[in-house]
Amino acid sequence: AELITEKLMFHKKEAIDILRKELDFRCYGGKHYESVYTRFLQAYILPKKFNIDKRRAHLSSLICSDQLIREEAIEKIKHDPYPTKEMMKKDKEYVLEKLGFTEEEFEKIMSLPINTVRDYNSNYRLFLIMRKLSKKLKILKFL
Repeated sequence: AELITEKLMFHKKEAIDILRKELDFRCYGGKHYESVYTRFLQAYILPKKFNIDKRRAHLSSLICSDQLIREEAIEKIKHDPYPTKEMMKKDKEYVLEKLGFTEEEFEKIMSLPINTVRDYNSNYRLFLIMRKLSKKLKILKFL
């Protein structure tokens, strides 16, 4: 089989233009915002509960591929991840209703301390040891 060495470049703006022209695409306001659940998770829960802003990774990819400059990304990050406050309120009501949570129950969950795998009984330490061992064996050509 012939090895393909040519890079496949993805240009977000060009892809969106094609989708708009050929498929009547409309932008949802953010990556994966076409679903209420993913929008609420990425724009509300992750930033507020875990201080995770998925836009950082998405924008970083565009910077690395020369489709965006760093200063533009920094400016975008300054804005709330939700397209509008009204949408956030509507999404929150929808998600809470679907999950069967009251506002008070949800806020209680959001205010709980953040746990990691280390907070529970598991084989996580053994996993870390085995991973290190595996890497060393690969270096020594045993695996």
